[in-house]
Amino acid sequence: MSGVCQRLTGVLISLLVAATLQGQTLRDRDPDLAGAKKLAAELQEANFHSGMFYLWSRFRIADAGYTEEAYLPTGEDSGGLALRVEAPQRFYFVPRRKIVFTAELTPGYNVISPGDEDSRVDYLARGDVHFLFNHLYLDVYTSRADQLRPLLAANELARTRDDETGVAGEFKYSSRTSAQFAVRYRKQQYPEDRFEEDDIPLALLDRSERNGRVSFVHKTFPLTSLFVSAEASQYEFSADSRRDSSRRWAGAGFHLNSGRTALRVEAGPVRLDFDDPSQLDYSGLAGTAAVSRSSGHFTYSAGIGRDIGFAILAGNNFYVAETANARVGYSATRRLSLRGGVVAERHTYEVPVDGVRRRDTISFTSVGFDYGIRRLRFGVDAGWYERNTTTPDGDDSGIRYVVHLSFVP
Repeated sequence: MSGVCQRLTGVLISLLVAATLQGQTLRDRDPDLAGAKKLAAELQEANFHSGMFYLWSRFRIADAGYTEEAYLPTGEDSGGLALRVEAPQRFYFVPRRKIVFTAELTPGYNVISPGDEDSRVDYLARGDVHFLFNHLYLDVYTSRADQLRPLLAANELARTRDDETGVAGEFKYSSRTSAQFAVRYRKQQYPEDRFEEDDIPLALLDRSERNGRVSFVHKTFPLTSLFVSAEASQYEFSADSRRDSSRRWAGAGFHLNSGRTALRVEAGPVRLDFDDPSQLDYSGLAGTAAVSRSSGHFTYSAGIGRDIGFAILAGNNFYVAETANARVGYSATRRLSLRGGVVAERHTYEVPVDGVRRRDTISFTSVGFDYGIRRLRFGVDAGWYERNTTTPDGDDSGIRYVVHLSFVP
């Protein structure tokens, strides 16, 4: 894992140097709000439009255990079928230029292994009200989700039930200065009727969260924005009050965008303090760095990250997660694109169990392709999955296949 991080750090530095050599000759004075521009782009991608009404509709199939971070084998046999079919539908109502209503419903169907007893229907529902003023963008939303999601910390595909309500937005003081903010209340549960190979007490992670984040952004240089950010979270666990805690993070970073190259870096100290003084607190560094570049038919991207997550391992309330990824894509023809990449993640636990300080490492190295025919696009990734852990009988490795299919009505 450390070797992967070192190589990716070298890629980040190389691409940053390349972007700097291009020179910062253009000065961005875009007065538009980022949220408003994103909403306008979504309306342009709508499949159907009639007056004040828009409909964005998709259909897609993907591997149920695949995320941007890693690949998680699912089912009793890791080589068995593990597919997710979903049909996201997003409805827009635009009664006035300054206000937009959206309603989203994503029904899904999961097949984990052959047999009806191993299939499940899930959904995501969300409603938003967007306010678009001259210097202010607001998104007031509420959502409910009951879905199967890969849970890398437990090495299983878990059913997760989420209820969330919040407000997010941006205030633009001038074409160079803005503030971004978000406040939310979230309730997360892990119902017992889920797919799992081991008796893992995921109910210990059931909790309610209150989160807030604010960032102040300034377009300091022609192509580069500097920003400072702060986050605060409060957690209450329904199954184990000893886990009740608060998280604080503050940091700074920059975002460079030269057209072909984009680089974003932010980092700062993070603290996790438990209400129970007998529990181990944590303080350290958390942050992310991501870079992408396009050159002719090729696109490149890489990223690294470090943060903390809640754990259910005996004696450990949290773990430190370190992530790394690198990808390259090639547009061979108008319809065919090729890609390859590697993703890796390492979880380190602070409290030794039976004299062993646990560490889990997951990696997935793959190559694949996408092929498009009119409104249909499909592809496959094949690669080597490997999971190593310091606990007995926790290692796993082998060739894995990931299926992708999407259709635009």
